[in-house]
Amino acid sequence: MNYKPAGFWIRAMAAIIDGLIMGGIGLLVMLVFEAPLIDFEDSTALDIFMFIYSVIFIVIFTASKLKASPGKLILGIQVHTLDNKQIGIGRSIGRYFAYIISTFTFMVGYIMAGFTKDKKALHDLICGTRVVYKIK
Repeated sequence: MNYKPAGFWIRAMAAIIDGLIMGGIGLLVMLVFEAPLIDFEDSTALDIFMFIYSVIFIVIFTASKLKASPGKLILGIQVHTLDNKQIGIGRSIGRYFAYIISTFTFMVGYIMAGFTKDKKALHDLICGTRVVYKIK
């Protein structure tokens, strides 16, 4: 099956879109349900909520039949296994936490998507995934 790897810039744009969507929805939820409990000077509760929300948001969408977070869906890219199949929930969770490694390498783990064969970032190499333009 032919596929076209998604490079660094489109993946970066998808991450920005996801961040905007997650941030907007997360803030709205926090304001509606937790506003009296939030001390915006101590954002620990908000940070914890946003972490949990983002894990669920990214993991569930990526492991679903959609194969992508909303940002990736908007841009027409998907996450697949190396044999172009849908990733499972376990791999999706692992991929999300492998983002931490990509981040702690001073973002080099993400930048690798611009330079590696098949445009793979470090978390893709760790988890055996690839991000490609939607296969029709």
